[in-house]
Amino acid sequence: MSISSSMYTSMSSLFCLEKKMAVLGDNIANVSTTGFRGSRVSFEDVLSQATGAGGVRLNPAGFTSDFSKEGSTEASNTATHMAISGDGFFILRDLEDTGSTYYTRAGEFSFDSEGYLVNPGGHIVQGYEFSDQGAEGTTLADIQLELTTDPIVAYYDDDGNPVYYTDDENDQTDPRLVSPPSASTRLILISNIDARSQDNSPGGLLSSWDGTEIATENYELRGEQDIYDSTGDRHSIAVYYDKDTSQGDNVWEYLIASEGQVLATGDITFDSYGYINAMSGTPNDNGYITFQTPFAGAGTIEFDTGVTYDVVDGLWQHDTLTTTQFGYGSHTKNSNTDGYGEGDLMDFSVTGDGIIRARFDNSVISDLFRVGLAKSIDPSSRLRRIGSTLFQADSQSADLIVGSPGSSGLGTILGNSLETSNVELVEQFGELIFTQRALQANAKGIVAADEMIKTAMGLKR
Repeated sequence: MSISSSMYTSMSSLFCLEKKMAVLGDNIANVSTTGFRGSRVSFEDVLSQATGAGGVRLNPAGFTSDFSKEGSTEASNTATHMAISGDGFFILRDLEDTGSTYYTRAGEFSFDSEGYLVNPGGHIVQGYEFSDQGAEGTTLADIQLELTTDPIVAYYDDDGNPVYYTDDENDQTDPRLVSPPSASTRLILISNIDARSQDNSPGGLLSSWDGTEIATENYELRGEQDIYDSTGDRHSIAVYYDKDTSQGDNVWEYLIASEGQVLATGDITFDSYGYINAMSGTPNDNGYITFQTPFAGAGTIEFDTGVTYDVVDGLWQHDTLTTTQFGYGSHTKNSNTDGYGEGDLMDFSVTGDGIIRARFDNSVISDLFRVGLAKSIDPSSRLRRIGSTLFQADSQSADLIVGSPGSSGLGTILGNSLETSNVELVEQFGELIFTQRALQANAKGIVAADEMIKTAMGLKR
């Protein structure tokens, strides 16, 4: 190898070490960047068999990202911040360019004003949507909430009508996520009626009905529960009980009323142990006595007193919590309904299998989306870093596995969390020192070669 060749070898090394210093600097600068993947520089030797000239140059692979290890996980106060535990990348779509798909480990996501789940750069997270019936979609699509700008209900008046916020401070016209109402199909009212009580309405409860209510002295117990129609409006249902001694000491009459209307009347008979063994009327297929209402979408209501009729044995079967006739004070044990009104979002949560779950103030918990993940068998060579912690797949990446977290070898999701950079600072500083020393050594090689050339040139004197 000639003197000039040795100078070339050292110069090529300086060029490559300069590139490596830039990569190390980039890694160190991004040690706190969420989801950042450190880069490596690959070199290869150059040796000409004909001339004996050697050197070093960048490997054709050049700069590659390090996917061999994960970053640590840190807690976040934002429910839609996510970290991946295991293999995989979040899938993003460019809002401005529908043909561009990106991959990232940085799960710093939030919902924007249009309901899209986006990263800080505005790229839309991809996932699978759940229908209102809970069926999960099979096609990857934008994660976008169905927002409404309807005003929020402030309260309900005495007639059960909604009153909306109208003042500037509480006017709710901004987009919001709501849970739609569900019409009631069942009225649950479980009570104990005192076996020691007397007949307070000898002519029957209906004879004591004044067109609005029944006076307190004319019944033993009054139970009350709101039900909901299909628009989410509430309607108060009152159930009156009184002993009917004309039919025996264990027979009680009930009257169901709402908003000035009598909806149903009937009898309940108890056995000698204080449990229901008969109810007037014809039970439906579910074993409940029903009554009709005039409300929208809440026409037929099952009257659940804690018993159901068993068609097979022809007997009334009581639940663990059931209406009784025991010898102590009359009271309501449980009052409830299966319907609910419109609900406003309270908070989100993200499960380990990637489900984005919403909780509403009407007690509804709804699965909205499942975050999609993708993985490559060789991400270092198949994924190209484009900045902002984003990667794009090359033309040969048809081998990408796309699916739900926890399936097909894909990692799981940690909600309220973010993955930090996988750059090891101590390792980077060690490489920095080594690179600096190598640069100094190669610079000395150039100086030595220069001195040798000077000496050779001096021989002509």
